[in-house]
Amino acid sequence: MTGSIRLKKNFQCPFCRSYLRIWNNIIFSAKKRKNGEQGLILLHPELGNYSCINHPSFNIEEGEIVDFFCSVCHEDLTADKVHDHIVKIIMLDDEHREFDLYFTKIAGDYTTFVTKEDIIIDEYGEKISDYLKYFSNKFKRNINR
Repeated sequence: MTGSIRLKKNFQCPFCRSYLRIWNNIIFSAKKRKNGEQGLILLHPELGNYSCINHPSFNIEEGEIVDFFCSVCHEDLTADKVHDHIVKIIMLDDEHREFDLYFTKIAGDYTTFVTKEDIIIDEYGEKISDYLKYFSNKFKRNINR
Protein backbone atom coordinates (compact mmCIF):
# COMPACT_ATOMS: atom_id res chain seq x y z
CA MET A 1 0.00 0.00 0.00
CA THR A 2 1.24 3.47 -0.78
CA GLY A 3 0.81 5.72 2.22
CA SER A 4 -0.86 9.11 2.22
CA ILE A 5 1.53 10.83 4.65
CA ARG A 6 4.37 12.08 2.43
CA LEU A 7 5.59 15.11 4.29
CA LYS A 8 8.94 16.07 5.70
CA LYS A 9 8.99 14.18 8.97
CA ASN A 10 10.86 14.15 12.24
CA PHE A 11 10.88 11.40 14.82
CA GLN A 12 11.09 11.56 18.60
CA CYS A 13 11.48 9.24 21.54
CA PRO A 14 8.15 8.94 23.38
CA PHE A 15 10.02 9.10 26.71
CA CYS A 16 12.61 11.89 26.51
CA ARG A 17 11.23 13.59 23.36
CA SER A 18 14.73 13.75 21.84
CA TYR A 19 14.91 13.87 18.07
CA LEU A 20 16.04 10.55 16.62
CA ARG A 21 16.49 11.65 13.01
CA ILE A 22 19.83 12.91 11.79
CA TRP A 23 20.14 13.70 8.11
CA ASN A 24 18.42 10.83 6.34
CA ASN A 25 18.40 8.27 9.15
CA ILE A 26 16.46 7.45 12.29
CA ILE A 27 19.07 6.27 14.78
CA PHE A 28 18.43 3.59 17.40
CA SER A 29 20.53 1.50 19.69
CA ALA A 30 19.51 -2.12 19.37
CA LYS A 31 19.93 -5.49 21.02
CA LYS A 32 19.41 -8.89 19.45
CA ARG A 33 17.07 -10.92 21.60
CA LYS A 34 18.64 -14.31 20.82
CA ASN A 35 22.19 -13.54 21.97
CA GLY A 36 22.14 -10.07 23.56
CA GLU A 37 24.52 -8.60 20.97
CA GLN A 38 24.20 -4.80 20.77
CA GLY A 39 24.74 -2.23 18.04
CA LEU A 40 23.31 0.77 16.24
CA ILE A 41 20.63 0.61 13.55
CA LEU A 42 19.87 3.46 11.16
CA LEU A 43 16.44 3.26 9.53
CA HIS A 44 15.29 5.20 6.49
CA PRO A 45 12.75 7.92 7.44
CA GLU A 46 10.52 7.39 4.39
CA LEU A 47 7.49 5.38 5.46
CA GLY A 48 7.42 2.08 3.62
CA ASN A 49 11.16 2.15 2.85
CA TYR A 50 12.63 -0.65 4.93
CA SER A 51 16.29 -0.14 4.13
CA CYS A 52 18.59 0.04 7.13
CA ILE A 53 22.25 0.53 7.91
CA ASN A 54 24.16 -1.30 10.59
CA HIS A 55 27.78 -2.25 11.16
CA PRO A 56 28.75 -5.49 9.35
CA SER A 57 29.69 -7.06 12.70
CA PHE A 58 26.11 -6.46 13.90
CA ASN A 59 24.55 -8.73 11.30
CA ILE A 60 20.79 -9.15 11.61
CA GLU A 61 19.24 -12.22 10.02
CA GLU A 62 15.76 -12.47 8.53
CA GLY A 63 13.24 -13.42 11.23
CA GLU A 64 15.48 -12.29 14.09
CA ILE A 65 13.89 -10.24 16.89
CA VAL A 66 15.70 -6.99 17.63
CA ASP A 67 14.79 -4.78 20.59
CA PHE A 68 15.01 -1.05 19.89
CA PHE A 69 16.10 1.62 22.37
CA CYS A 70 16.23 5.41 22.25
CA SER A 71 19.71 6.42 21.15
CA VAL A 72 19.60 9.31 23.66
CA CYS A 73 17.91 8.14 26.88
CA HIS A 74 18.21 4.38 26.17
CA GLU A 75 14.59 3.63 27.11
CA ASP A 76 13.12 0.46 25.63
CA LEU A 77 10.79 1.47 22.78
CA THR A 78 8.65 -1.67 22.92
CA ALA A 79 4.95 -0.86 22.52
CA ASP A 80 3.88 -3.14 25.37
CA LYS A 81 0.26 -2.00 25.11
CA VAL A 82 0.13 -3.37 21.56
CA HIS A 83 2.57 -6.33 21.47
CA ASP A 84 6.06 -7.36 22.55
CA HIS A 85 7.20 -7.43 18.89
CA ILE A 86 6.17 -3.83 18.14
CA VAL A 87 8.18 -0.59 18.54
CA LYS A 88 6.59 2.82 19.11
CA ILE A 89 8.06 6.26 18.40
CA ILE A 90 6.53 9.68 17.72
CA MET A 91 6.39 11.10 14.22
CA LEU A 92 6.00 14.84 13.56
CA ASP A 93 4.95 16.12 10.15
CA ASP A 94 6.06 19.45 8.68
CA GLU A 95 3.22 21.20 10.52
CA HIS A 96 4.38 19.64 13.84
CA ARG A 97 1.30 17.44 14.10
CA GLU A 98 2.06 14.35 16.16
CA PHE A 99 1.37 10.77 15.19
CA ASP A 100 2.34 7.51 16.83
CA LEU A 101 4.47 5.35 14.56
CA TYR A 102 4.60 1.60 15.16
CA PHE A 103 6.83 -0.90 13.39
CA THR A 104 7.85 -4.51 13.90
CA LYS A 105 10.97 -5.75 15.67
CA ILE A 106 11.20 -8.88 13.52
CA ALA A 107 13.72 -8.48 10.70
CA GLY A 108 11.99 -8.96 7.36
CA ASP A 109 8.45 -8.46 8.69
CA TYR A 110 8.06 -5.15 6.91
CA THR A 111 5.06 -3.55 8.57
CA THR A 112 4.42 -0.02 9.86
CA PHE A 113 1.30 1.60 11.30
CA VAL A 114 0.68 5.33 11.76
CA THR A 115 -1.96 6.22 14.34
CA LYS A 116 -3.55 9.35 15.70
CA GLU A 117 -5.47 8.98 18.95
CA ASP A 118 -7.35 5.69 18.49
CA ILE A 119 -7.41 5.59 14.67
CA ILE A 120 -5.02 3.88 12.27
CA ILE A 121 -4.24 6.66 9.80
CA ASP A 122 -1.97 4.70 7.50
CA GLU A 123 -0.27 1.34 7.16
CA TYR A 124 2.72 0.19 5.16
CA GLY A 125 4.39 -3.08 4.38
CA GLU A 126 3.87 -6.61 3.22
CA LYS A 127 2.64 -8.18 6.46
CA ILE A 128 -0.04 -5.73 7.57
CA SER A 129 -2.65 -8.46 7.99
CA ASP A 130 -0.30 -10.46 10.25
CA TYR A 131 -0.06 -7.55 12.69
CA LEU A 132 -3.50 -5.97 12.37
CA LYS A 133 -4.85 -8.35 15.04
CA TYR A 134 -2.61 -6.67 17.64
CA PHE A 135 -4.04 -3.26 16.74
CA SER A 136 -7.70 -4.19 16.26
CA ASN A 137 -8.49 -4.15 20.01
CA LYS A 138 -6.95 -0.72 20.51
CA PHE A 139 -7.39 1.17 17.23
CA LYS A 140 -10.03 1.71 14.57
CA ARG A 141 -9.10 1.69 10.90
CA ASN A 142 -9.57 4.92 8.99
CA ILE A 143 -12.11 4.07 6.30
CA ASN A 144 -11.40 7.29 4.39
CA ARG A 145 -7.84 6.37 3.35
